[in-house]
Amino acid sequence: MNARYRESPRKAEINDTRQRSLDELLGPVARRIRFEAGAELPLADAIYFPIDGIATLVLQRGQARFQIGFGSRGDAIGIQKLFAPEFADMSAKVLKSGSFICVAPQTLRRLLREDSGLRERLMFHALRAAGRYLDEAARTVALSLERRVAHWITRCGETLASDIIPITHHDLAHTLGVRRSGVTVALHVLEGERLIRSSRARIEVIDGKGLAAFSRPQLS
Repeated sequence: MNARYRESPRKAEINDTRQRSLDELLGPVARRIRFEAGAELPLADAIYFPIDGIATLVLQRGQARFQIGFGSRGDAIGIQKLFAPEFADMSAKVLKSGSFICVAPQTLRRLLREDSGLRERLMFHALRAAGRYLDEAARTVALSLERRVAHWITRCGETLASDIIPITHHDLAHTLGVRRSGVTVALHVLEGERLIRSSRARIEVIDGKGLAAFSRPQLS
């Protein structure tokens, strides 16, 4: 091959990393752990790469809590702190039982120093996710509680690919950072609109299109 067109060692390393799955790259230093629905992911202990589990994610600023979406396959939950230590604290609670690849932060830092391709790949993960989280927080913060609840149910149903969402009023209130009584009233409003059916520990979506439309901001 002409030296002019020969791939540099660093570029070859990056291309090799891109072609390999994260399972392969992290396998030697990772643990695969199954978490049941309702479990809190201890983000101080590890970065989590969901395999078939799904977690609901919350951003915390002081006493304020903002629901910022869901972590599922293809995400790296908690990765932002490696690249931006000042990034707001997060919490993650398992919504759908399943397995997660777990890597200790100090181990991942060492890998990032040693593998520029992996560092580039995970930095892309972190930046893309951070943008998505902040966009979700900004989108929902101005909504009324009824519309915030409708938005969360819509997004959750899409993520789970199911019309049945297993969650209690208490857990939904905790996720949204609001009072349980407010969530109960909001769910009654959505039931009155014939959009959902709510019981003790589950929400059933009856009219998905109507629920999505209800969740959009009202035009002034």
